[in-house]
Amino acid sequence: MDERHGTLSGPATKKLCQRAYTIFRECKYARLATISISHLYNLRQSDTYLRQRRQFDKTRTVTCLIGERRKPNPQGQPVFIRIDSVHQGDQDGMKGVYHINAVDEITQFEIVASVAKISER
Repeated sequence: MDERHGTLSGPATKKLCQRAYTIFRECKYARLATISISHLYNLRQSDTYLRQRRQFDKTRTVTCLIGERRKPNPQGQPVFIRIDSVHQGDQDGMKGVYHINAVDEITQFEIVASVAKISER
């Protein structure tokens, strides 16, 4: 049923199994027609199910660049910032600090900071 309909939600799949058994008299859905939704999700996590439904897709090429390395062209306006980071290294299995250097391309205003880890913050 999941293969036919593209792995719908549990309630929708249960309803389809009930209809297949009661309306269309497909005997192979007799047990699935009375299954609970939570058990249906449990079956979907079983090794047997995952082996049969496993799909592999080839890696697709990236159509847009994530980052572009080039010198900015600020056209005389400040706030074009160049950011560099350097990892100091690890010692005794513990991560070292990261040094971050941010420089405005026009005003040459510079901020240097050290952080324990790099994140979106």
